[in-house]
Amino acid sequence: MMINALIFVSFLAALVPFSFTRPEHTTRAASIASTVVFALSLLVGVPVLLGAGPVAWGSVWYVDSFAALLVVLIGTVQWTATLASRPFLLEEVRAGVVAKPLVRRYYVLLALFVLAMLVTVVSDNLGLMWVALEATTLATTFLVAFYARSSSLEAAWKYLILCSTGIALGFIGLLLASAAASQSGVISALTGLRWSTLSLGAAAFSPSMMRFAFVFALVGFGTKVGLAPMHTWLPDAHSSAPAPISALLSGVLLNAALFAVLRYKVLTDAALGSSGFTDGLLLAFGTLTLVVAAAFILTQTDYKRLLAYSSMEHMGFMVLAFGLGPVGAVAAVVELIGHALAKSMLFLGAGNILVRFHSTKFARVADVRRVLPFTGALFFAGILMLLAVPPSPLFVSEYLTIAAGIGTHPFVIAVALLAFVVILAGFIRLIVPFLFGSESAEQPEHPVVRGEAWNISHAAMVLHLVLLVGFFGLIISGAALPLVERVAALFS
Repeated sequence: MMINALIFVSFLAALVPFSFTRPEHTTRAASIASTVVFALSLLVGVPVLLGAGPVAWGSVWYVDSFAALLVVLIGTVQWTATLASRPFLLEEVRAGVVAKPLVRRYYVLLALFVLAMLVTVVSDNLGLMWVALEATTLATTFLVAFYARSSSLEAAWKYLILCSTGIALGFIGLLLASAAASQSGVISALTGLRWSTLSLGAAAFSPSMMRFAFVFALVGFGTKVGLAPMHTWLPDAHSSAPAPISALLSGVLLNAALFAVLRYKVLTDAALGSSGFTDGLLLAFGTLTLVVAAAFILTQTDYKRLLAYSSMEHMGFMVLAFGLGPVGAVAAVVELIGHALAKSMLFLGAGNILVRFHSTKFARVADVRRVLPFTGALFFAGILMLLAVPPSPLFVSEYLTIAAGIGTHPFVIAVALLAFVVILAGFIRLIVPFLFGSESAEQPEHPVVRGEAWNISHAAMVLHLVLLVGFFGLIISGAALPLVERVAALFS
C-alpha cells in the first residue's frame, strides 16, 4: 500500500541524517529522502483527488479528497523547504551562525515534523490524529528554539505551552465525541474513534454533547490554527524558526490543524441536522482573527513577523469562508491551496534576505530588489500572489467569498473587506521601501554585498510561483473546479 510506504519512508528520512557527520553530506542525503517522500505523496494523493474515491488501509489510515489534498501539499512544501534548507544552512555554517552538529539535528527534527503532519491527515482514528498533532508541537518546539537565543527560547516556550494547552482542550472534544458515539448505540467500542465509522453514524449522536465537542475542538485545535485570541504563539514561533521551517509552519501545519477542526464540524453538523451552529462559530472566530491580524500587520517592524501575521489573516479568512456554505467552502479550499504555496514561497525568500542582511527588521533592510536580484524579484511576485493580484488563485477565493456572503452576512463581509484594505495598506507601506528603497533607516549590522548566485532556493520559489499561476489558470478554465468541489463537498 502506498500509504504505508509514505509513512515508512517518512520515518526513515528521520534516520538518514544519523549516517553522516559532514553538513554537505547530511543536506544531500536529506534532499534525496525528501524527494522520495514527495514522489510517494503524489502517488497517494493525486489518484484520490482525480476521483478514485477514498483509500483506506485496515482501521489505521483513511485518505479522502481533503486528506489527499493535504498529503500533496505537505509533500510538495516539505520537498521545496528541504531543498532550500541546503544553501540556507550551509551559508549559516560557513558564517558561524550554526554549529555543524546542529545540521544533523535540524534534518532529523524536520523529517519527524513532516511525519507527524502526514500521520495527522491520513489517520482514520481520531485518537491517533490527536497524538500526531501533538507530535508536531514537540518536533517543532526544538526547531523554533534552533538558534538558542533568548528570543528563540522564549518563543519556543510560549509555543509549547499554548499549543499543548490547546491540544489538551482538543482532547476533551475527542472524549465528548467518543462518548456521544458510544451512547448512540450504533457504534461499538472497538470502532468508536474511527473517522470512517463516526461519519456514517453521526446523525444518531447527542446534539448537545456534539455542540460541546465542537466548541472544545474549535478552541483547542484552533489554537494551533492561529485563531484569535489564541494566536499569540504564532508570530513569535514563525519569526524565530529557521526560514524553511517557517515555510512549513505557515504553509502546511496550520492547514493540518484546520483539518482536525473540520473533522469535528462534519460530525457536529450531522448530529444537529444542520450547519448553522458550527457556521456561526466559524464566522465569529474567522472575522475576529482577520481584524486582529489587520491591526498588527499595519504596525509591523519585522518582515518575518509580517508574514506570520499574514498567515493568521489567511487562516481567519479560510475559517470565515468555511462558515458561508457550499460556495464559501469552495473559496476556502482555493484559499488553502493558494496560501500554502504563496506563503511558503515567501518564507523561503525571507531566508535568503536574512542570510544577506543579518536582520529581520525593516529598518535595517532596503533595496532588496538590487542587492538580491533573484530573491527580490521572486519575493515581489510572491507578495502580489499573497495580496490576491491576478493571476493569483487568492483573487478567485476572495471573490467567491464575497459573492457567497454579501447577501446572507453583509456585516461580516463588510468587516472582512475593511480588514483587507488595512492589510493592503500595511503591506504597501512596509514592502515598497523594503524591496525598492535606496537606503535603510538604521545602519546594517554587517556590510551588505550586492548580487547573488542562482541556487536551489530560487528554483523552489519559481516552482511555487508556477504552481500558483497554473492553479489560477486551471480554476479560471474550469479544469480544477471538479477537484475543488470534490474537496469542498465534504464540509457542505
